[in-house]
Amino acid sequence: MSLATVTVKNHSSHDIYIDGDPAWDGQALLIDGQPLQRGYRLPPDWTVEIGTSWHGPGAERMLGVIFADGPAYGQGGDGFYQLSIGQLPDGGLLDVTGGDGKARVRYTACPQTEWAMLIDFADN
Repeated sequence: MSLATVTVKNHSSHDIYIDGDPAWDGQALLIDGQPLQRGYRLPPDWTVEIGTSWHGPGAERMLGVIFADGPAYGQGGDGFYQLSIGQLPDGGLLDVTGGDGKARVRYTACPQTEWAMLIDFADN
């Protein structure tokens, strides 16, 4: 078993809400090593590690994560990014491998290893 880990830094002036993608119902998303029970609020200038335990070789879609402007993203009240995170087929580094959305913050993804990466949020 391996642990796919994403360090999330909030360098924006807004809270960022982190939640597991409901379409990934078999995923156990971890926040600082603890199972996520409900959405997590990441205040400005804070850092958190998200991840999931992974059985088998790496894949393009290992985590499904939502990063939102607020907790009402599911009702259309807040902007959000719905991202899949996994290993890139050309090189194997952990990175954002798919997704869409729009929020009042922007993100930069920085692959580091096959099992770790950084996502940095900043104001648009």
